[in-house]
Amino acid sequence: MSTTNQTARVLELIKRFNNGQKISIEALSNEDLWFGKSEKTIRRDLDVIKEYFPDSYELVKGEKGCYKAITKNAFDNFINAEFMSLMVQMFNLANKSDLFDNFDLSEDDKKILESKIKDAKKYYEFKNKPFENFKSDNVLLKELESKIKHQKYINIQYEINEKINKFEVKPYKIVFINENFYLACEIEHEILEFAMYRLSKIKSIEDTSKTFHKNIEIEDFIKDMQTPFSIYRRDYKKHLITVVLEVDKSKAFYFESKKYLKSQEILEKKDNGNLLIKYKITQEMEIEELIKKWIPFIKIIKPLSLKEKIVNDLRNYLLNNI
Repeated sequence: MSTTNQTARVLELIKRFNNGQKISIEALSNEDLWFGKSEKTIRRDLDVIKEYFPDSYELVKGEKGCYKAITKNAFDNFINAEFMSLMVQMFNLANKSDLFDNFDLSEDDKKILESKIKDAKKYYEFKNKPFENFKSDNVLLKELESKIKHQKYINIQYEINEKINKFEVKPYKIVFINENFYLACEIEHEILEFAMYRLSKIKSIEDTSKTFHKNIEIEDFIKDMQTPFSIYRRDYKKHLITVVLEVDKSKAFYFESKKYLKSQEILEKKDNGNLLIKYKITQEMEIEELIKKWIPFIKIIKPLSLKEKIVNDLRNYLLNNI
């Protein structure tokens, strides 16, 4: 089953849900798109939608294997501004590298995608952080995909401070975060059990004959990561740090309309219009950049250690730059 075929089937399901149509697994199995597909395959197509839109559709009571959209307009915001921006970014990145070679896309599909993106760029101008200077090595990416799939230990030659170091790692996933690519790995170290390696600094990969079993908690941690500075430790959810910030009412709109970290939760809108916002992070470094960006419109309520760290950073900056 190609990625392209599944994409066509999922988009067709989304269109039907958005049009208010019922979806019957039995009826789909007799249609051209799903002809010959098992019930398990059809349910996988539905699961793809559920993963990205958890509250999008529900089982029709009294009708086995029949589903409907929870609201007719459940998917109206499927192509929102953020998603469109990401499409443009990824398309530009793919064109500058060899990333398209890793996707099961026909030439017709690529032309359609290119046309849609070019149309969007007629009306929008997307400004983003600069991508890391990384010319994709198709061989490297394919090799990493294979090692991840077959759960093979690998040795990587990795650059740190202009020196090449060798590490034995268990590769879990290639992660695209903060507009850079990383290899997320479990490692066997007396201090660390998990590490992220920038793909642009991996100089070579050496195969090994050893295989490993994935740690389910580490897989969950990778899904929960919010920044490249997320640190893993066993039972990581028990060690999360709660940060509470107060945002001035003049900037409240920005925090109400956007989650700066996945864990962002608005606790209260105060009588004066200020917001109390909570974050869950693995270490204070994860949120320092966000806080510094919004000074002087943000106040740290807790923890005290984070407040002291930011104050000291600002004091040192002023002492050395005035």
